[in-house]
Formats: sequence, structure tokens, C-alpha cells
Amino acid sequence: MATSRFENAVLEAENTLLEFLETFETIQNNMRIERLPEFQAELLALAPEGFGYLLEKLSREGPSQDLLQFRDSLVAGTRHCGNALASFLMADERTYSLMAVDMRRSLYRGMQLLYGVRAHTPTLASYWLLPEAAAAKELLEVPSPDADAPMGIIHRRREAPLADYSLYVPESYTPSREWPMIVCLHGAGGRGDQFIWSWLRPAKSLGYMVLAPKSLDVTWSILRPGLDAGSVTGMLEEVSSEYNVNRGRVYLTGLSDGGTFTYLLGLSRSQHFAGIAPVAADFSGMMDDLLRGKQGLDTPIHMVHGAQDHIFHVAQVRSGHALLERLGYNVTYEELPDWGHSYCSFVNERMVMPWFEGLSEL
Repeated sequence: MATSRFENAVLEAENTLLEFLETFETIQNNMRIERLPEFQAELLALAPEGFGYLLEKLSREGPSQDLLQFRDSLVAGTRHCGNALASFLMADERTYSLMAVDMRRSLYRGMQLLYGVRAHTPTLASYWLLPEAAAAKELLEVPSPDADAPMGIIHRRREAPLADYSLYVPESYTPSREWPMIVCLHGAGGRGDQFIWSWLRPAKSLGYMVLAPKSLDVTWSILRPGLDAGSVTGMLEEVSSEYNVNRGRVYLTGLSDGGTFTYLLGLSRSQHFAGIAPVAADFSGMMDDLLRGKQGLDTPIHMVHGAQDHIFHVAQVRSGHALLERLGYNVTYEELPDWGHSYCSFVNERMVMPWFEGLSEL
């Protein structure tokens, strides 16, 4: 009977956490500070008392001995998600930027733990797959018998000239074939171990590795591009020495400052990348020498920007696109009329990943 009650508590936690993660992600994708009270009300209606009742149920209903570690991880992951929710609900327009740091730290700690117990939480596990990949869920989790390196989400600490980085290796990885890779660059003040989650769902579903570097400083070395350029390409070489990476299908993308650095890195070291996709990025004056020298002229570029971006005005990005076209670059541009400057998982899934996939068919 106790086990049955525990299973019911787990299922309730799965359903609640899935709704929270989906709702919270949608809010972050559409986040604009003037809508903060509206978004807070939406989350408050979803979980008026936070996740305390879930934690109490999971802790009270003791599982069998072999499920104790699973229960502890689920409890810890739920607690971190509850902390993220609390940080978001406490924020106001003045404190949001500061509270968002705590919110993101708690959210991604929670997601790391919850992803680790997905074998026991099949309902919640659907969060990390595209709908069209649901039928192949079991196959995507089967490790190859000849795999000889770690798989899943991996976080690595490094020292200069390399920065820290995170890596996703599909759980079905096999060294007997080459695997495409996405290199994704976080925004200012961000971290690779957080930004990687914006790419996990499409990468897992479609069989891509993901390399998510941390900038050497708080943001990318836009004024001295060689610093982070050497770090990122050094990581790429390190990972390629361990895994069978398809070096002809390594794609580069980034958000905000990471998008600006995507231009600088992708054009200056175009030999490493089959295509680059800057998202919500500034069209930096540091590109002048690259453009004059027609560096990376044949590298496919896909620009994605929101018309409501309050950080990098859309008019400048439109002008940058027109300039690239005049210079003969292989560039396309996608503008989102209602999007601002925020989280970009839906952009990655619906715009950038299909573009990467299209490049592989050329």
C-alpha cells in the first residue's frame, strides 16, 4: 500500500512539474518586464502554495529500498524548481534582473536532477523530447555497446586558455558513426551549463551533440575576439578527440552577446563551421575588418531577431542584413514581429534547428 501511495505521489509530482516547466519556459520565451505581473499571476494560479505539498507527500510516502535514491533526487529537483518559482514571484520591475540570477541557478539545478531520474518519471521525461520524437523515446535512451565515453549532460571545468564548458552527448551515442554538433554561446552574464538546456530537446530528438562553452570573462571577448575564439576552438578539438564528431556538420549559434560573438568567431574561423545562426544579436562594428576582407564569405548565415527587441534595435539588424547581402554573403534573415530580447528555446527549435537540418540536405 505504501508503495502505491508513493507511486501516486510521484505521478502527481510529474504532472505538476511538467506543467510548471512548460509554462515557465513559455513565459521566459516571451518575457517582457512590463508583463511581469501578468506572468506572476499565471504561475501563482498554477501553484498557489508553491511545491511544499508535493515535497511533503514525496517525503511522507516511503518507497521501497531500491527507490530511495530516486526519491531523494526527485525531492531535491522539486525543491530547486520551487525555489525558482519563489524567486520569480518575489521579483518586481526594479529587482527582476537580480532575482533572475537566483531563479536561473535554482531552475537549472532542478532540471539537472529531474533529467537524471527520467527513467522513473516517463510523464515528465516527455519535456525533453520534441513531440515528433516521442515514439522513438526508448530507442533514444539505449546506449550502444561499443560506446567508450560518457554520455548525457556533462559539465567540465577547465583552466585558461580554455574556459569551462558543458557538453551533451546523446544517450544513444555510438563511435561507429559521425555525429553532428551544435556549438551554442550564452548571452552576457550567462553560463554554458545553463544555456545548454535551451538546446537539449531538439538535440536529443534529432541526434546532435551540443557544446555549450562559458566565456572566459562575464561575456565574450568582443573587443579582443581571439581570446574566446581560441578557447572555443580548443574545446571543439578536445571534444573531437574523444567523440566521433562530424566536422563537416558543426554549427555555431548564440544569443545576444553570444550571437554577436557568433558573427566574429564564425566568420574569422569559418573553416570550423558549416553554418552560423546569430539570435537577437548586435551587428558589431568589430566585424568591419572581417567584412572588408570577405572572411567567411561562403559560410551560410541565418539571422533571427525580434521586432520588439529593446536591447539591440531591429533597424540596426535589418541594416546589417542588407549590408551582408550587398557584400555577397550567403545570408537569410527571419524577423519575429512580437518577440523581444529573452530566452530562445522556441527560436532554437522552430527556426534555427530546421535551418541547420536544411543545410545538411544541400
